[in-house]
Amino acid sequence: MTDELSDLDLVKWYFNVCNTALATPNANAVGNLVESLVLKATPNRFIAVELVDDEGRALGQYTTRFVDGQFGPVEEGEHHPETRFTLRRSFLRSVVDRSDEYVEHPEKLDWSWMLPV
Repeated sequence: MTDELSDLDLVKWYFNVCNTALATPNANAVGNLVESLVLKATPNRFIAVELVDDEGRALGQYTTRFVDGQFGPVEEGEHHPETRFTLRRSFLRSVVDRSDEYVEHPEKLDWSWMLPV
């Protein structure tokens, strides 16, 4: 299934899994930590993602916002982020293919974006 998804759709799906994970009761500790750290790291909460293949070659850049404990719509391109991070396409495919596991264990998701640029 994930081979059929565009890079943009994979990134959107990834952040939807993050949102679902943060909204589940077992994620309260992770969600509270994420929200408190993001408020310190990204005052306007714009977060850029560079998508790469397994060799580290850039596939695209995407931007989202983190507001009120949830990720907002994903746009193509980098739009004035306060922080940025890199995700491998193979990791996104894994998250999409095993989304229930990542929702149940949100600590397995990539929270490196909380580090300031």
